[in-house]
Amino acid sequence: MLTARQLLIFKCIVDEFIETAEPVGSKTLMTKYQLPYSSATIRNEMSFLEDYGYLEKTHTSSGRIPSKEGYRFYVHNLGKVDLDETTKNQVATIFNKRRGNLTDIVHESCNMLSELTHLTSVALGNSASDDTLQRITVVPLEYGKVTAIIITSQGHVENKIFQFSSDVEMEDLMSCVNVMNDLLVGTPINQVAFHLERDVRPVLSTSVRQHEELLNAFLEAFVKFASSNVYFSGKENMLYQPEYNDVDKLRKIVSAFENSQAWKTFQPLSIEDGVQVKIGVDSPIDEIGDVSVISASFKTGETSKGSISVIGPTRMPYEKVVALVEYISAHIEKAFLDELPNDIGNRGEHGGRKR
Repeated sequence: MLTARQLLIFKCIVDEFIETAEPVGSKTLMTKYQLPYSSATIRNEMSFLEDYGYLEKTHTSSGRIPSKEGYRFYVHNLGKVDLDETTKNQVATIFNKRRGNLTDIVHESCNMLSELTHLTSVALGNSASDDTLQRITVVPLEYGKVTAIIITSQGHVENKIFQFSSDVEMEDLMSCVNVMNDLLVGTPINQVAFHLERDVRPVLSTSVRQHEELLNAFLEAFVKFASSNVYFSGKENMLYQPEYNDVDKLRKIVSAFENSQAWKTFQPLSIEDGVQVKIGVDSPIDEIGDVSVISASFKTGETSKGSISVIGPTRMPYEKVVALVEYISAHIEKAFLDELPNDIGNRGEHGGRKR
């Protein structure tokens, strides 16, 4: 158990190294952080923290840097940090506008997360292979424009706005939707496009005048719906981290980003687990070592979920990133649950998040 003095010195060292990426010495702690201890006392405590496994010495300096175990201790002892109002307002703009569908909102949230942290973010959607089509509904918006609402068996709701040519009749559109509901309900989402071509196209060709335009629009929507559910933002941010100046490390990172399957297996196991922090060998890029991943899940349906994560060096601002990931994932989940049919949405609600 660390003393209050050791905890204070340790936290200052971690905060300083996160900010500068330079080993931290006793002089810096005395002058910058104005610690009320002598230089000798600080050095003694730093030696103790090194013996305890929380700090390491570098070969090029007498200063110390946090070890992987030190980062884990630091994260486990983080206090609850509230985001400033400016950041909260930035996040709120995504969810207040609601111009796109839910997938677009997840992607926008991912983009904002990488911008606010200057790190890489990744969003994982729910797996389409375990989800089946439950219902397709269309809502007219204005002349030639409609919103198609696709609902799955797991309560996942996808909205897609279609802009059709002027000669597409609403009656033809409704006939198309009715045929799809008759023939496709219960079909796995990742097989809908195939069955649209094989089963629906022959029926529509004999009964709907503009069937090609209508069918192609829904084909595109379902192909996108069932495509890879891994979305990255800010990959280039990793290139500017001093930890990855090594060409071999950089090559491994680029390779990891290209292997989307590896990230699909990193879905947090339980929403109730709250924000999860994986450091070094615990991360999906464990062969590099200097990588941390901070993740949180969000519900996308009654039993389905997605996740949003930030990837960066072990020297990352954990307090800020944990608070952002938790805040943004909670807003994404609320957006999904608000879109669910009432009976599913009510069953899908759960208690507060925890870390």
